[in-house]
Amino acid sequence: METRRLEAFVKVVDLGSVTSAAKVLNVAQPALSQQIASLEAEFKRQLLVRSTRGVMPTEAGRTLYRYAKSIQRQIDEARRSVLDSEQELSGNVTIGLAPLSSATLFGPPLLTQLRRRHPGIILHIFDSFGVTLSELMLKGSMDIAILYGDRSVRGLDYKPLVMEEFYLVAPRDIFSSELWAQDIRPEELAKIDLMLPSRESFLRQAIERVCAEVGERLRIVAEIQSRSTLSSAMMAGVGATVLPKTVAQALPNFEQLGLRRIDSHAASLQMSLCISDYARLSDAAFAVYNILLETIALFKDDMMSHSMDPEAFLAE
Repeated sequence: METRRLEAFVKVVDLGSVTSAAKVLNVAQPALSQQIASLEAEFKRQLLVRSTRGVMPTEAGRTLYRYAKSIQRQIDEARRSVLDSEQELSGNVTIGLAPLSSATLFGPPLLTQLRRRHPGIILHIFDSFGVTLSELMLKGSMDIAILYGDRSVRGLDYKPLVMEEFYLVAPRDIFSSELWAQDIRPEELAKIDLMLPSRESFLRQAIERVCAEVGERLRIVAEIQSRSTLSSAMMAGVGATVLPKTVAQALPNFEQLGLRRIDSHAASLQMSLCISDYARLSDAAFAVYNILLETIALFKDDMMSHSMDPEAFLAE
């Protein structure tokens, strides 16, 4: 099998169109269609479903897509290693970190250690909204992810890491010192103007469940994804937010903010380390995986010792 056929197949699936893929690959559309037909003949399965709105992979096509992406990554790894042989380890590695989670704190120390130990590895970090990390993992577009969830899905393996608890974060002047020392009940939380990420966020969904369990609805005054914007908006008096404790402590103006733990079992989510069941990690990705495990172990040790200092952790 020629790898260019797999490359063509991946591009068609990514773009959802044979015509668009042909333009990107700079080949004639009939030639590209023939390459796809050759793959279907070789595997004796229909790989794509064609319609007026484009193409979608069949179940067999999705399986081939995952393996094809893995093969592409290994070929890229081999090409980079051969062309840049003076580096002990080199290549591109993509990881996802659940937005507004403690996982986002792993990025700086991970990059620092990686540059120190394997400077030939280029790390691509996704920690923004609008990207479903599990979907990218299933497509083979991502090597490793730290995300919310504890139930492995077909094709992905989840390794539970820590249970992330959520806290109300707000300017100190909105509560008395006595109230800051107490957990906040869902009924009280529902009366506060909140700035939260969009509904696609696991954090947002968890907090909505907290209020729904007591028959209340959240008072959302803004949907904000950025930590810096959340921080500035709180100081401007727009409202409060909900974050993991470690993320709140890393905000630039944390000394002017207060935390109240949310008194509900629903106000917590399991954070897990996710890798593919189908694709073997490249040597570069395996090196990143090991450094990431070291970073997570340090993070957990700091949490258990109750001496978590986000600035000190980021400086490791």
